[in-house]
Amino acid sequence: MNVAFIVIDTLRYDYIGANGNDWIETPNIDRFASKAWAFDRAFCASFPTIPYRTDVITGQYGAPFHAWKPLRHERQTLPRTLAQQGYATQLLHDTPHLVNGGHNFDWPFHAWTFIRGAEVDRDWIMDTVPMPDNWVKEPLFDCLDDGAFKSNMLRSYARANRNRKSLEDWNCAKLFNTAAQFLKDNAKRENFFLWVDCFDPHEPWDAPPEFMKKYDKRPGYDGNIDPRSLGGRNKQTLSDAARQHIKDQYAAKLTWMDHCFGEFVDALESTGLDKNTAVILTGDHGTNVGDRGSFGKGQPVREQEGHVPLFVRLPEGDTGRSNVIVQPQDFYPTILNILGVDRPDGLEGHDFLTPAREGKSGEREIALSGGSIQNWTQAGKRTKGTLFTAFDQDWNIEVSAKPENSKLIKLGSIEYVQDQHQDVVAKLHAAAVEEIGQRGIDPALMMWLRSGGEAEFPTGVSFFDGYPGPEGYSTYFGRLYPGE
Repeated sequence: MNVAFIVIDTLRYDYIGANGNDWIETPNIDRFASKAWAFDRAFCASFPTIPYRTDVITGQYGAPFHAWKPLRHERQTLPRTLAQQGYATQLLHDTPHLVNGGHNFDWPFHAWTFIRGAEVDRDWIMDTVPMPDNWVKEPLFDCLDDGAFKSNMLRSYARANRNRKSLEDWNCAKLFNTAAQFLKDNAKRENFFLWVDCFDPHEPWDAPPEFMKKYDKRPGYDGNIDPRSLGGRNKQTLSDAARQHIKDQYAAKLTWMDHCFGEFVDALESTGLDKNTAVILTGDHGTNVGDRGSFGKGQPVREQEGHVPLFVRLPEGDTGRSNVIVQPQDFYPTILNILGVDRPDGLEGHDFLTPAREGKSGEREIALSGGSIQNWTQAGKRTKGTLFTAFDQDWNIEVSAKPENSKLIKLGSIEYVQDQHQDVVAKLHAAAVEEIGQRGIDPALMMWLRSGGEAEFPTGVSFFDGYPGPEGYSTYFGRLYPGE
């Protein structure tokens, strides 16, 4: 049997038709989901992009969350384990982070293909910054200056898409067309592991005009995008109409991604590979689309960022919905169980498919999400600071050192209700502290947390596995084209 693992960056659970959304068009995901198991309680753990993928590919916690660091060569990764069992492993991605900046996610695969054109893709240097054809300034954003367009990330994106003319030239279309070609080229295989890593609908929320017009219904609107709308989106000077337009941009890019994903689903079925290929479709994290007045992801991780869609389509054809709580460490053992491959030592995830099929609740009672706990250094100085987030079947709690400083939100809501549910806060806080203590956290940090933050914040502790990372490494977001 083959396996395809498809991860979509910045994909919200509640923006998918198959999960109950009634205003965003996702026909191809819905078509795929109609023949799949749907998991309604999947949450990210390490946050965001690279930390999440480290969770998946290693099947381990990062003491307790992985930091944004390169994948180490000695890790026993999922593709390496499958390769040792005779599987051919292929990575297809337009997510630049996997290889930009030395992040090393190409290393575990037999073959990898990088589709150019997404944000922070260091594609090309030139003495001008050509605007893509669908970028046009409009009065709606005259309240903003050109500062956003002068940012290195947006300039890099514009250069990478300087020759974009037809729909086939967009990076998302290239990615899924390439994935469809892979299926056609391997239609007779029964031993491939394909990882497709799609960056859309990540920022910038730039979609083709015909998809923008599905959502922005203003009379005379031509579907073009003002580049100033792609940055500085939390400025209070934005009008309600401008904020609505930005919401439309995310919806349009999601529908555009869904359109491209349809090429993969078509190829899966036309080649007959749906009869011998298990396909997992999920998101790495969500984002804010005007929630609490914000756009984009941030911390603490709330439901809008942490709750992700998850669908598993199997050759056996069985379907269903499950509330088994899933974290990204669980993909590794689940895939091995699907294939009948023994799990290596050291995996910390759980098979989530078997309990779903058996109508059981699974191994997890709680999910944890957060960035590197190096951030605790600052939060620890403020007794009310949020350290990480925990989710159960019904609630989302932003965990502070003291239970009484933690914030509680009902899943599906954005309103804080801790004052009305102190019993739930106490129970979830205790469960979250107990769970994080099982994920490799430095004992000194655990002692500080158990003290409710009353003890002096410890020094000289390990914040994550492999701290501080390779000598000379630093993230590259602020130094695209330095000194050009």
